[in-house]
Amino acid sequence: MPINAGPEYFEAEKEYLNAGSLDDRIYWIEEMIRTAPKHKGSENLLSGLKTRLKKFREKAEKSKKRSGGKKGIRKEGYQFALVGKTNSGKSLLLSRLTNAQSLVANYKFTTKEPEVGTFEYDGVKAQVVDIPSVGGENFDSNIANTADCLLIVVDRLDDLDDVLGFLERARGKRFAVVNKADLLNSEELRKLVERMKSKRINGVIVSSETEMGIDVLRQLMFREMGVVRIYTKEPGKERTKEPIVLKEGATIKDVAECILKGFSGKVKETRLTGPSGKFPNQKVGLSHRVKDLDVVEFHT
Repeated sequence: MPINAGPEYFEAEKEYLNAGSLDDRIYWIEEMIRTAPKHKGSENLLSGLKTRLKKFREKAEKSKKRSGGKKGIRKEGYQFALVGKTNSGKSLLLSRLTNAQSLVANYKFTTKEPEVGTFEYDGVKAQVVDIPSVGGENFDSNIANTADCLLIVVDRLDDLDDVLGFLERARGKRFAVVNKADLLNSEELRKLVERMKSKRINGVIVSSETEMGIDVLRQLMFREMGVVRIYTKEPGKERTKEPIVLKEGATIKDVAECILKGFSGKVKETRLTGPSGKFPNQKVGLSHRVKDLDVVEFHT
């Protein structure tokens, strides 16, 4: 039993002991690791939990291979998941947001396996996964549970609670994407907007067919990622074309270390121009927090 463990750990441990499937055991042991205390006295506990988790994952992988199932999607960087009922328009939405070309049809449960695309927004990239529809035999709860952000795609606002019922274990951020707005007249659209406001639903109204609202959705997705784009430049030259992408709250030291591990120790002076500075070409230290679109110039 861990020392100074909180109630979240013991709740996860209880669920783990009562888990009936391998997927459930994997999920709850991940929760135990996440909520366990992190200090010297808990090192043996965490080591044992991680060893057990590794064995469970290997067992699950072998089971997939024996059954001929498709290998799970490898999470790369920030991951969005499109979740919704059948025929909600997820597949077409994936193709509007990414470079993926999914099968789009008017019959139910078109998506049989997760489809992956790359989302790009002003130098920032993210993974978008279209999960087979909730309620179908191919729905992949593992991806939904581990994604950084869930785009809950519905074509009727009344379906939102039904979809949320499949996402009780999901840990990521989430917002609603009400699709097929092209099928609504102006009065119906106005009422939908007012209804979302009154219910305080965090979401956006779009049409994958006409691309109405897609640009707004892309902006929201970028905002949900919580990243900053930092450009670097050499003295007397233009800034780089491609930014360094870091989490919000990053510092000048983080920027330097992203260029080359140990580089921050060689920096003698840093000049910064951008939103986090008080004036252009400001001299800042390694602990200075950067903001989106800052331009940094290192002197060694």
